[in-house]
Amino acid sequence: MLLWRVSNHADLTGLGGERLKGRWHTVTPGRRILYLSEHPAVALIESLVNLDGDPRFFPQHFQLLKIVAADGAHVLELSSAQISAIDEDDPASTQAIGDAWLTSRESALLRVPSIPSPESWNYLLNPLHPDASLVNLEWARHIAYDKRLFRLTDA
Repeated sequence: MLLWRVSNHADLTGLGGERLKGRWHTVTPGRRILYLSEHPAVALIESLVNLDGDPRFFPQHFQLLKIVAADGAHVLELSSAQISAIDEDDPASTQAIGDAWLTSRESALLRVPSIPSPESWNYLLNPLHPDASLVNLEWARHIAYDKRLFRLTDA
């Protein structure tokens, strides 16, 4: 299975999850997480929704990571009840799911819905799970942003 990530860090350590909360986790020292996507475009959309500030000062490039999960990597999926309970406007609803999954150590990967890209999927990676060794970085490439993503208009 191919997975994708946009990140300035070309590794799968998940250290950022210990420093900043995200859609699917809260900050807990010693607990790591990475957010991966099923397609490069979904990874880019997920990255873009987190850009903040004046687009004139956004970076010129992003780094795309191609990640390969071996066939033996077990992927846990959310139940329909868990998906129905997600409140897109309340990150606590998804953080509770992600934190419980990380604590359970049930799998190295969890398939979750993409909030900004309906009908798309992301995968959470617990890099401290024993099966995380089945998920590996194949390459990282810097790619220029398409300038049309940040069009500015005069008000």
